[in-house]
Amino acid sequence: MERVVHPSEKGMRLDRFLRIHAPGAPSAVALLRLGRLTVDGRRARAADPLGAGQVVRIADPAARASNEPARGAGPDAAERDLLARITLFEDDELVVFDKPSGLAVHPGTRTTGDLDTILAKLVDAAGERPRLVHRLDKDTSGLLVAAKHERLAERLGRAFASRAVDKVYLAVVEGVPRPASGRIATPLKKVATAKGGRMVAAGADDPDGLAAATGWAVVEAAADGERSLVELRPESGRQHQLRVHCALLGHPILGDRLYGAAASAPRLMLHAHRLVLPDGRGGTRTFVAPTPAGFTAIAEPDVASG
Repeated sequence: MERVVHPSEKGMRLDRFLRIHAPGAPSAVALLRLGRLTVDGRRARAADPLGAGQVVRIADPAARASNEPARGAGPDAAERDLLARITLFEDDELVVFDKPSGLAVHPGTRTTGDLDTILAKLVDAAGERPRLVHRLDKDTSGLLVAAKHERLAERLGRAFASRAVDKVYLAVVEGVPRPASGRIATPLKKVATAKGGRMVAAGADDPDGLAAATGWAVVEAAADGERSLVELRPESGRQHQLRVHCALLGHPILGDRLYGAAASAPRLMLHAHRLVLPDGRGGTRTFVAPTPAGFTAIAEPDVASG
């Protein structure tokens, strides 16, 4: 497989690009370890951001990583129970999850378990498995979609990458945004810190800046003005975009350990609430995750998960 990075995909991580364009291939980490994945003919890292026009190549897209789950090695009882509890919708094409805050989507250095590893155990007789077509941060709750077939996974992955999916998030933020609705379009870039990478605002002429825009609307506000429940509509999909944009507005999301005050809530008060997906036949499919307990501006949040 060989793909050229589209300008709209500038800044996308290599591992995410691979999940979108080659959902049937092994993970980026596995392919890099096997020497089968290159960017512009050179080896790379799974977390590397891509540039427009770069060429991503998999030498053998049919190869299976050595750690690919064997057919029939299904989830254990605890994993099956977790899937049952968080599955919001399922048919022959899709599984839609209401992911709780604290559950990692993909493996990482600071995770002890993740949803994608569980899904990798659901290999059917044809060798297919549910494949996540987008992602959420570990501490964000809400809608997460997996496609049951490779072709659908690729189509939906491209829909997310091209912003053809309408997304609405709920967040409880410090203070009350004024005006009550608006749009922030501030480019973002990733910088290294002593505690790891984080996203910051970038100048309009910064070559490392990635275009990012978010719309907001206040749903309700506390009488004392100390907090509010807002709807957030991302127009782009940059890492930590909603968290950074809220902080830049002067209204960080409660419970945000990186961009706000960690002590303001026992969890990150950000929830993927609504998705409208293209159905491939000229129509759409809409999914809504229930609002978690504690997502209110009337009282201080008192919730451990969502």
